[in-house]
Amino acid sequence: MSVTAPPIHRLITRFGLVLTAALLAGVVAVMLVHEMLSRRAHLEASLASLAAVIATNSEAAVMFNSNDEARDILGSLRGSPEVARAWLFLPDGSLLASYQRPTEAGEPAPGCQQPRPDGQGWQLRWCSVVRYQAVVRHHTPVGTLAMEASLQPMYWALLRAVGFSLLVAGAAFAISVPLWRRVAARVADPLAALVDAALQVGRQHDFSLRSEAGGSAEVLALRNAFNQMMQQLQQRDVRLHHELGQRRLAEARLNDLAYSDPVTGLNNRHYFMEQLDLALARGEGALVYIDLDGFKRVNDSLGHDQGDALLCQVGQRLRARLRQTDVVCRLGGDEFAVILENSGSADTLGGIARQLVDELSQPYLLQDRTVSHVSASIGVCSFADAAHNRETLLRCADQAMYQAKEAGKRTWRRYVPPPTATRRDVSGPAPVDSTFG
Repeated sequence: MSVTAPPIHRLITRFGLVLTAALLAGVVAVMLVHEMLSRRAHLEASLASLAAVIATNSEAAVMFNSNDEARDILGSLRGSPEVARAWLFLPDGSLLASYQRPTEAGEPAPGCQQPRPDGQGWQLRWCSVVRYQAVVRHHTPVGTLAMEASLQPMYWALLRAVGFSLLVAGAAFAISVPLWRRVAARVADPLAALVDAALQVGRQHDFSLRSEAGGSAEVLALRNAFNQMMQQLQQRDVRLHHELGQRRLAEARLNDLAYSDPVTGLNNRHYFMEQLDLALARGEGALVYIDLDGFKRVNDSLGHDQGDALLCQVGQRLRARLRQTDVVCRLGGDEFAVILENSGSADTLGGIARQLVDELSQPYLLQDRTVSHVSASIGVCSFADAAHNRETLLRCADQAMYQAKEAGKRTWRRYVPPPTATRRDVSGPAPVDSTFG
């Protein structure tokens, strides 16, 4: 099962945006934590400083148990908006005075924590923080001051900081989108060009294609390796085509050697035997067996080169006289054979034989000499008369050819089945003109 992977352009863009979002989220988180710790430290420092001042001013009121004076001292906290409530406790834990900042509606601010007379240090909850400060007289505690500050202003400040941070982060993320897309394009486009070049080579099988992709050093190295590989494949392809061409030429040469006669250019005995078997399988046609008369005399008097030249002329005359569908072969020496496809009636076959005798008995021009003593003796055998098998057909055609020889040469004879087959043999006519019996 094939799995489709996303393109590298999309992967780089996605990774870059996720990385940017993570970094911005980290920055926003760090800013919020810093803001929260900073505001808490500021609040603690402010409450500690304010509690120290109020505790110092409350020494006399606590010593003399003056409720009015203590209330006036706590009332001075109206100038400190961060303080929501305050209490002054006597050493026995009883409440001397308290303060509660009114809301905008004029009602007292709701409390969040219940102060304790014996409290020390800080008491922090989600809604507020309480600062405890001992009222000391000559290093002896004479009372306890408790001040409660609401955390709601800090939460509102943090919320504003969160909103501003998210706004800045969103703007930064929006700016990073086209930047990452541009970075992805610079990285991915050269690789995509290399991929397109490779796919084009696969589709067209053209190893002459080259890539012009540029970019980073890695892409340039990959491009150079790709182009070098294409050059090697192109050279190998050229060599392969050359070798295939040479092999085809060699095969054609071997085929010529296997099926062609090197002297006349006609088909040879091997080809003749194969085609004769095919013709017998089709069942219609005739075999013409030709033997030249007086050829040996040409070899003896003019030499074998001129004998070969005469054989070439015999082959040319046979090709010129016969049809293109007829198979003309040289069997060896001065023997030729012709396979006639669809030879027609006995009269047609006899007419072809007479034409061949006349054609091959015409004078031949060799070394500016006219040779007129060469003729042909031809034996003809129809497939219908002796087509039991190839050997029988060849033997019958050979017998008819020897009958022509015995009849004085320069003539032809057709094989006729024995009288038991209700046929009579051929009676030899005049040496030049033969007729069917």
